[in-house]
Amino acid sequence: MAVRETVASATQKGQKPIRRTLTLVLTPDTKILRGKIPVSPEELCVKDYVVVRYAETPQGAVALSLRAADVVARTTPSPAAAPPPAETAAPEAGQHR
Repeated sequence: MAVRETVASATQKGQKPIRRTLTLVLTPDTKILRGKIPVSPEELCVKDYVVVRYAETPQGAVALSLRAADVVARTTPSPAAAPPPAETAAPEAGQHR
């Protein structure tokens, strides 16, 4: 699995932050969650926002745990979906406006 860092690595004063792509190995011991629910690696999607804890080994980076953000549908309400304006009450018989 490849992940891209979004948190800038420590830099020296006056230099741009370094962001790198890490290739991680998932093992049977890697805990994989979506929110708080355990999921399989097949349930992860490209561009999921994840937080990964990993260990650097001589064989490469090994993921210890991976938590993917919950999937939340983001929609913008359309003007057609807005509730109709409140109706004004008709004057009762015998009343004048």
